[in-house]
Amino acid sequence: MTAAPAPAAPPRIRRLPPGLAGRIAAGEVVERPAAALKELIENSLDAGAGRIGIEIEGAGLDLLRVADDGRGIPTDQLALAFERHATSKLPEPEPGADPAAALDRIAGYGFRGEALPAIAAAADELEAVSRARGARSAAALRLRAGRAGGAPAPAARDGGTTISARGLFGPLPARRAFLPGPRAERAALLRACADAALARPDASIRARIDGREAFAHEGAAPGEEPASALRRAMAAVFGDGPAGRAIAIGGEAGTPAGTLRIDGLAGAPRDHRRTRDGIRVFVDARPVRDRALAWSALEACRGRLPAGRFPIAVLRLSAPPGSVDVNVHPAKARVDLLAAAEAGALVRRALRDALARLGPAPLRAGPGLEYAEDAEPSLPAGPRAWPGADLRAPAAGPDPAPLGPDEPDGPAGPGPRAALPPARPAGPAPQSAPGLPPLRMVGQLHRTFIIAEAAQGLILVDQHGAHERILYERLLDAAAAAEAAGPPAAQPLLEPITVSLEPALAAALEQAAPELERLGFEARPFGPRHARLAALPAAIDPPDAERLLLDLLERAAGAQAPPDRFDRAAATAACHGAVRRGRPLDPPAMAAILRGLERCRDPQTCPHGRPTMLELPAEDLLKRFGRK
Repeated sequence: MTAAPAPAAPPRIRRLPPGLAGRIAAGEVVERPAAALKELIENSLDAGAGRIGIEIEGAGLDLLRVADDGRGIPTDQLALAFERHATSKLPEPEPGADPAAALDRIAGYGFRGEALPAIAAAADELEAVSRARGARSAAALRLRAGRAGGAPAPAARDGGTTISARGLFGPLPARRAFLPGPRAERAALLRACADAALARPDASIRARIDGREAFAHEGAAPGEEPASALRRAMAAVFGDGPAGRAIAIGGEAGTPAGTLRIDGLAGAPRDHRRTRDGIRVFVDARPVRDRALAWSALEACRGRLPAGRFPIAVLRLSAPPGSVDVNVHPAKARVDLLAAAEAGALVRRALRDALARLGPAPLRAGPGLEYAEDAEPSLPAGPRAWPGADLRAPAAGPDPAPLGPDEPDGPAGPGPRAALPPARPAGPAPQSAPGLPPLRMVGQLHRTFIIAEAAQGLILVDQHGAHERILYERLLDAAAAAEAAGPPAAQPLLEPITVSLEPALAAALEQAAPELERLGFEARPFGPRHARLAALPAAIDPPDAERLLLDLLERAAGAQAPPDRFDRAAATAACHGAVRRGRPLDPPAMAAILRGLERCRDPQTCPHGRPTMLELPAEDLLKRFGRK
């Protein structure tokens, strides 16, 4: 019988060699060249630099050099700067105080003390040349794979510091092999420059990639207002047009730890983007990737952008001391806010207030639905009430063939023609909303589009989206008026409807009850798993009130804050109450929708961001018919 093998001894716990520990830290902090550039720029800004020059070769892998005019590093501290956990960014602790308390008083970008040694460990060779202010000469220190080759040597340089890293990730071949391609790396490097300029527009930041200038922001001129410098930084990042059309945002909110403030710029709706890359979030001048704050920005812009498009927004939050934890991410790319809910609400409110000052942008002659280049931001004089489109009075008439299968938002198929009463009492014609020209009704196309004529050409109006926008704004206006005059007008149901709810929706009903009441719904819990719907807003007449309530509660269950729940509820109610695609309309009905759209504050999109109209310029039509 064979004896069982002796159990293996457990592995011994031992200290890692300094070089190996440095490489592990390098992998945590410097995962790509852009991360190294970000750390070096932040070090320069913390050193009081007003001008930062960047040289990049080989997507940062061959050469990454950052030179500044900051305070510099004294010669006797230059080698210490490349030791792990050595830092100048923590204030000196007071006598007898807990040293950890200094973490709450960080005034700069960071304190981890790992960036310089991590970059040095990740590079084949690193050279640091620095001259402290007031020093008679500069000193240079050279390191290979994180290890200094000797003491600092005399060097020639003006005041400031230059860090040059060559062969980045040479000691880490696996990391280098799995880096994205050069194009992605260059984009990430430019993103680091752009974030630094938006966070600190007072500083000049210029970057050259492979010998060509790739990014340039001149910084604040003497006596220049911070808002002006930020707009120029935004122009360096997004272009002169979007920066010139952007609107300043601002606001503050009280929190248990103190006052939370926001400033920045919101891009005009016409300058939307395909990705979320245009949303830049900063907390105490630190660029962060915060999904909750980015989501708040998207919610604030919902209804003003086409579906699937994203806004440009530069959001700069200032948090009270001690309310931000910047040490939750190795590269400081994420922070924790004690007042995260208040911060999200502040972002939504500030962006919505700024966008409201824009008003709708006018149409112009040109392909597609465009905005005028010289449109001035304007705020409509006040709510424009429209008596609404009552589609409950059918009139006989032949049905045209439907266009095809309907969208999810409404049933298709033949139905009775609908007639609308006059949109307003007899009298002088009202003025159109700013930017939307008067529209003359011509006819209906495929039971889906209203054909209208304007001075600049032909306008196709999506009947469902346009009516949805009209009802949405009516609901918002009624809710705003109700805050001063009492509950909004509601239409009681002849017989209350009992709706069965799943547990999540039953919980959502209790949370969303105030928002539903503001819109004119009367819905109350009726036992643990049911709701009793007794009244609907007077502005809408949905064909299926039960389905509407379920949709409202499903959206409320996914919303994170009361303003979001209210806005989603209004959009959903308007969608259910609007005329559907596939429904034939009489001329009075189409004319009433056009008049209502003219009075809307934001006539060009429905509450979900889809366009309500398409312009076919007369010049294009003439060219197509060979008449021009």
